Amino acid sequence: MMFEKLLDELENVLVDAARVPFTNKRVIEEDDLARFIDELRENLPREIVEAKRVASDRQRILDEAQKEAQSIVDQAKNYIVKLTDEHVITKHAQERAQEIVDQAHKTARNLEADAVNYADQVFGYLEGNVEKTLDAVRGGRRNLQQSQRSTGPGAPGESREE
Repeated sequence: MMFEKLLDELENVLVDAARVPFTNKRVIEEDDLARFIDELRENLPREIVEAKRVASDRQRILDEAQKEAQSIVDQAKNYIVKLTDEHVITKHAQERAQEIVDQAHKTARNLEADAVNYADQVFGYLEGNVEKTLDAVRGGRRNLQQSQRSTGPGAPGESREE
C-alpha cells in the first residue's frame, strides 16, 4: 500500500524535524511537505479506488456465499421433503400391503368355510343317496328273502323236475 508508506515517511520527517525551543512546534522543510502532499493527492484516488474494489469484491463474495448457503439450505429442505415423502410413501405402501394381506387371510378363511360347507353339502347329498340306495338294497334283499321263503324247496308253484 503506497498510501501507508507515504504516511510512514511523513511521520519520520515529522519525528526527525528540528524542534522550536520552548514550544511544541517543529520545523519541516516546505519542499518535503509539498512533495508528500503531492504524492498523497496522486495516490489517494488510487487507494480509494482500490478500497472500493476490495469492498465491492468483498460484497460480491458475501453475496455469492449467501446464494451458495441458500442453495445448500434449499437442497437440504428438498432432501428432507423427499425423505419425508419417501417415508410417507413407504408407510402407505406398508399399510396397503398389510390391508392386502389381511384381506387375503379373510378371503382364505371365507373360502375355507365355503369349501367346508360345500363338502358338507356334498357329503349330505351322498349320504342321502347312499341311504336311499342302502334302503333299496335292503328292500331288494328282503324281497329276495321273502320270495325265497315262499318259493323254497317243495314250495307250491315250483317244480324242480321240469
